[in-house]
Amino acid sequence: MQLHASANDASPSWLERIGIYPPLLWGYVGLLLFMIGDGVEAGYLSKYLIDRGIATKDTAALIFTAYGITVAIAAWLSGALSDLWGPRQVMAVGLLIWAIFEIGLLLLGIVPGNYSLIVAMYALRGFGYPLFAYGFLVWISVAAPRNRLGTAVGWFWFALTGGLLTLGPLMADWAKPQIGPINTLWLSLGIVVLLARSVNAVLAADFRG
Repeated sequence: MQLHASANDASPSWLERIGIYPPLLWGYVGLLLFMIGDGVEAGYLSKYLIDRGIATKDTAALIFTAYGITVAIAAWLSGALSDLWGPRQVMAVGLLIWAIFEIGLLLLGIVPGNYSLIVAMYALRGFGYPLFAYGFLVWISVAAPRNRLGTAVGWFWFALTGGLLTLGPLMADWAKPQIGPINTLWLSLGIVVLLARSVNAVLAADFRG
């Protein structure tokens, strides 16, 4: 992968002083937005399915177990596929997978209350976020200057956990009383597809994949 921009020998910008390689800035923003959308349902999906009678505590746990298995597989594939295709392509595939199976989860699983399709669609959606997120981690390892790589990776984990475990659930807490649990999931889809795709396109403009 060839870089259009190289590290600047002049005085470092404020981004560089806090450890962010400027051409990767919008990648961090895209990752944060993606993980906000991915983390929206984490705090309430299980309870919502139980309250609707779609699942019991045991069968709800199975949904998240299947999801965890595919996330683990995709986490390994993200590195292997980045070697084959390049990280930008892996990120694009991850985003596409996430969007397709999120739509399937909503339209075919949650809305009609079809437990089997909820398990299948949620598990298949699990391939999406590691390809997007860890594909970007590979990109960081290639693009960031060697002397700033540790800090650059630290910002990756800040964006990932800040979106998935903090801002995603906070957004759900705000949105559910306003628009309802189903529309909150549609909102998360909009955040992931529209915003994350846009900033990924901006990021791609600084590199040749």
